[in-house]
Amino acid sequence: MAFDHIAPTDRRHSTLQKGFNLRWPLGNVQGESSSAGARHIYICYDWQGIVDAAALALAIPNGRITVRSGGHCYEGFVSNRMPGDSGEVLSILDVGPMNTLAYQADGEIASELVPDAPYRYGFRMAAGCQNWDGYSALYKAAGKTLPGGSCYSVGAGGHICGGGYGLLSRTHGLTCDWLSGVDLLVPNTEGTGLVPVHVSRESTEPDELDLFAACCGAGGGQFGIITNYYFKNLPEAPKEVYWLVLEWDWADLTQTALENLLIAYQSWFANNQLDPDTWGLATKLEMRHEHTGNVTLGIHYVDKNGLLEDLAPFDNFVSAMLNATHVTPRESIVPFYIIHQPRGQRTGRVIDSSVLAHQAARRMDWLAFTQSINGSGDNQRGRYKSAYQKGEFRRPVLDAIWATLHHPDPQNRLTQSLIQIQSFGGRINSADDAVLAQSSVAQRTSYLKWQPQCYWRDDSAESDQAHAEWIRTLYFDAFADADAVPLNDQFEGCYINYPDLDMTYSGGDPANGPNDAWYSIFFPDPRIESRLRRTKQRWDPLNIFRNQMSVPITS
Repeated sequence: MAFDHIAPTDRRHSTLQKGFNLRWPLGNVQGESSSAGARHIYICYDWQGIVDAAALALAIPNGRITVRSGGHCYEGFVSNRMPGDSGEVLSILDVGPMNTLAYQADGEIASELVPDAPYRYGFRMAAGCQNWDGYSALYKAAGKTLPGGSCYSVGAGGHICGGGYGLLSRTHGLTCDWLSGVDLLVPNTEGTGLVPVHVSRESTEPDELDLFAACCGAGGGQFGIITNYYFKNLPEAPKEVYWLVLEWDWADLTQTALENLLIAYQSWFANNQLDPDTWGLATKLEMRHEHTGNVTLGIHYVDKNGLLEDLAPFDNFVSAMLNATHVTPRESIVPFYIIHQPRGQRTGRVIDSSVLAHQAARRMDWLAFTQSINGSGDNQRGRYKSAYQKGEFRRPVLDAIWATLHHPDPQNRLTQSLIQIQSFGGRINSADDAVLAQSSVAQRTSYLKWQPQCYWRDDSAESDQAHAEWIRTLYFDAFADADAVPLNDQFEGCYINYPDLDMTYSGGDPANGPNDAWYSIFFPDPRIESRLRRTKQRWDPLNIFRNQMSVPITS
């Protein structure tokens, strides 16, 4: 059999119940398996192994299956039994070992699952590939890349189909915008097993086109199990990148100074949306709670040719940020992925001009940079939110950001808490009509993308509650006029690859009960939402692939 069965008696069981976020499965104790987690774990080595393992798992009374590639789901959808179903027997199908990449310059790669399908491709990436596997293999084989994320242990399985993005996305769009075909295992009509299908951007059957579109941004593990992604072509990898991290010390920053920085930050990307020469500039603004560290701005730049011959957009952006406040930043000398120095640690070089910015910027080979910028961090407990920002920073949002970053923390728990706001837009918002017609990503007018996040190691209920309160309060205050949801004239909802169960409750608070309209927060385009509901009904009417935020079955 092309799978290994990890039973509860196996010493690996408690470890393999878990993913990156150690909040899951519920009630886990270090070194012991959780009764709320998966009873069976199947490590699958090929598509037939998935089929065989799924048949066993679904034959168990009240059995349910989930799929894992890299293990980075932000909620407990892979690791936890469904709430309220104490008799459910959960099985995880782990496709991590399926991590190969195939490349043929003649573009004649056929579907692995359905070889008779008429479609041919240049690249095939297995769902178990992690970001770094893919970047390294694509670069060495063909000098190509995928505009995905910088956390290199994230699996392609969920990343691509959820609309994954990264530092090259303003230049090249989303990962799913390049997708050409997909191999999937979908439920059979009886719900007792899985059958292979292949769908393509060139499919002529409407149901197949709907399923392909669902693979372009609807999120993973909802219609079936993706085994391979196919691409006709992919963008050229840059030769080099410029990388500079500026740091503003909390000892110097006033609320007005931070607000001016935020306003200038949003304005620059909004004003340069229509200029492709600027799309190679991508950023990560990380505003840390005062007990976590300072405010940093990571600036990544390549010119429109994947080189560093035209540095004008870099100079323009840096000048705009330096002129935004009366507070002079310094070069951040702590590696970007490490928790930063507390206030008052002025050790980096002062950066008060473009000339000094060039002196401090690192000119790096793209592949080496991509390896060094890994942001996955430690496996620990975490909470996340998301928002797409299409408009300006208004007063309630600015006040909420300041208050959240100075949230009272008498127990000094918020030592890894930050509001990250990344650049967005560019090619993402200027995708071809053919791409947009088959995309499930509804947010195509935003210039910034939020990812508030917090991490902690203490598994006490008090620590869990402190972090939940911190991150929820940001949205309670920032979006008080929109029921604590970032969906108004300045924001266009949330990102399905950063699932957040708070959005399924009225007012973003579990104490208020369910919000039946939550799905529209993630898919605010009614046409896309309707197509996804129709696709779910067609391909998985028995709701075999279900979690608390999967596509709602239309009654």
